[in-house]
Amino acid sequence: MDDARCGQVCSVCLTRDPRGHPGEPTLYSSFNARALGLDLAVEETIDLASAVGFDGVDLMVRDIVGSGRDPRALRRRLDDAGLRSGAFPLPIDWRQVPEPLFRRALGDLPRFAETAAIMGLTRTGTWVEPEAPALPGLDDEISLAVTFDQHLQRLGQMATVLDRWGVRLGLEVIGVANSRPGRGPAFITGLGSPRLKDLLTRLRERCPLVGILVDAWHLYAAGETIDTALGWGTDAVVWVHVADLPAGSRPDRSAMIDNQRGWPGDHGAIDGRTLLRRLAESGYDGPVTVEPMGQGQALGPTGAATKALESLRLIWPIERLSGQ
Repeated sequence: MDDARCGQVCSVCLTRDPRGHPGEPTLYSSFNARALGLDLAVEETIDLASAVGFDGVDLMVRDIVGSGRDPRALRRRLDDAGLRSGAFPLPIDWRQVPEPLFRRALGDLPRFAETAAIMGLTRTGTWVEPEAPALPGLDDEISLAVTFDQHLQRLGQMATVLDRWGVRLGLEVIGVANSRPGRGPAFITGLGSPRLKDLLTRLRERCPLVGILVDAWHLYAAGETIDTALGWGTDAVVWVHVADLPAGSRPDRSAMIDNQRGWPGDHGAIDGRTLLRRLAESGYDGPVTVEPMGQGQALGPTGAATKALESLRLIWPIERLSGQ
């Protein structure tokens, strides 16, 4: 990457194409406008990611399909910008929706998956329920069994469709206790959950492309270690999200609120650098997305994108002079 592409971000940059440098990590920075609280058109997102100096870009496949834009033209734009394809949020609703609505959404998934594949977006993610809904007249064990069966069946059906297009599905765990209102029994609250292990084992028997989304924020909130995050092996890691506690806040897991986050490196309680170093050393070759949940809105698009890359540089496992 030349200095002009770096803009004002840094004189020492993240690698744009680490695959060309043997022995260096192959994980790469991926710009996600929505994770910063920005609502940009796909063309703006691609152009901003390139201008600021990201390695790759995450995109909203549902928006691309809904807008009627030509994914092949967008792919050319992405390639011309020298960007790698990142990941995309799973574009259909599947949790706690009536079966007819889920079936209708599932019918739309092939079109989304095809568009993603054309764009080179071969990684997607979705979160699993941290709490089973309270079902009237049923005890907790039955509620948990019903919730598990729904996850197994619906995730399996979606993964089967995605697999036809070579798209990997990563499951994200919500570790923040505040996200569990307490109306039903705890379901999956950590990557080390035996229930998650059972779910993933069964899903991967049918669809080996199913894995996990490692979110540093939720890993910390759940009180889990990096070893837990890597317990499935690096090949099972589909996508990585990073954030930190807000600067000056108390490192109290019980007080964490999911939409009140800091930028990577803001506080230091969440050790994103060690997580990325371990992933790099074990060969993770996917996108790393900054997810401060809307903290970039007040900075505007360029300011937020620049801040995201600067914060990511603070925890990046290597540094390399631009242009090398």
